[in-house]
Amino acid sequence: MRVIIAHNRYRIAGGEERHVDLLVDALAARGVEVERFERDSGDVDHSMKRRLGLALGLAYRRSSHDDLARWLDARSVDVVHFHNIWPLLTPAALHAAKDRARVLMTIHNYRFVCPGGTLLWGDRIHDTCITGSSLACAIHNPRRSWPESIAYGVALEIQRRMSMLDRWTDVLVTPSAFAASVIRRSGIARGRIEVVPYGIPMRGPTRRQGRDFALYVGRLSREKGLETLLEAATRSNIPLVVAGEGPLTAICASVDGVKCIGRQTQSALAELRARAAYAVVPSEWFDVLPFAAIEALAAGLPVIATRIGGLPEIIDDGETGVLVEPRSPRALADAMRDLLQDAERLEAMGKRARKTAERRFSIDRQAERLLALYEASAA
Repeated sequence: MRVIIAHNRYRIAGGEERHVDLLVDALAARGVEVERFERDSGDVDHSMKRRLGLALGLAYRRSSHDDLARWLDARSVDVVHFHNIWPLLTPAALHAAKDRARVLMTIHNYRFVCPGGTLLWGDRIHDTCITGSSLACAIHNPRRSWPESIAYGVALEIQRRMSMLDRWTDVLVTPSAFAASVIRRSGIARGRIEVVPYGIPMRGPTRRQGRDFALYVGRLSREKGLETLLEAATRSNIPLVVAGEGPLTAICASVDGVKCIGRQTQSALAELRARAAYAVVPSEWFDVLPFAAIEALAAGLPVIATRIGGLPEIIDDGETGVLVEPRSPRALADAMRDLLQDAERLEAMGKRARKTAERRFSIDRQAERLLALYEASAA
């Protein structure tokens, strides 16, 4: 079987890039002939003329259709598996692939309805664009750039009214049941949604070296709940290590008891998880299925997280971690303090966390599920 992984890489690599890279390696290890067709937003010339051209082509970029069509015509292809398609690929690439192969698309965020992709207006969660208008959503400037918000709002409205994603895909895949429910509510797919959680390599169990601090790994931004976490750490007087980059870096670095260490390699993160008491994932948006939580479980690390989005599908409350309500520094501080004071509970949770990761979130399980979908769709 020959599979093409098509993806528009982001300017700043994140969870989607990690997922794509892991998936390519896992498929190749199973004997699949896999190639990439990628575009990179980091390569875009940000001159006014170029940005205007990008905006005008967001709904359907003819050049992307033609480029992918020529590329596929030079190969024998069974399946094209898309990931992010904005802003350079657009549904035009889906159209080109649908005429030549079976098409799957993994939906990693909410950009199929929301111009910002997060279902956030500033700091406020919304869901009106799910069943309503993407263009009306753009009026609230979810991208914090009026031209970009309006351009995406218009493009998404056109794509939805013309059922582009529905017409030019055979199967839509999403990492969480929560995200699948949003897709169904939006009406863009008609019963062809498969939930396949992210998978990561399950290396040998982590040897615990201590329980010195709480650990946060991820983007340093408001929707990730970082400000709530900083206040909770201050309230609980628990040392906090923060690994990542983002707009709140300066605020993070200014808080007593918080060590802000920037973006880290995977090996460095493994060492941090071996020394941490637990991980904290305090998201305040509908996080789809964050790698930070999955990778903590795989390291045998309990997770304190918010009860929102796909997080309750990762953490079993009271078993592999603790779930609290979002935007509540007091509830988060209480959970952090209580868990740190109970060494026996921490140990038991860590063991269950590792077993849960092996059962639900291994790269082997994910690859097998996707291969089954490839074979079914190509039959």
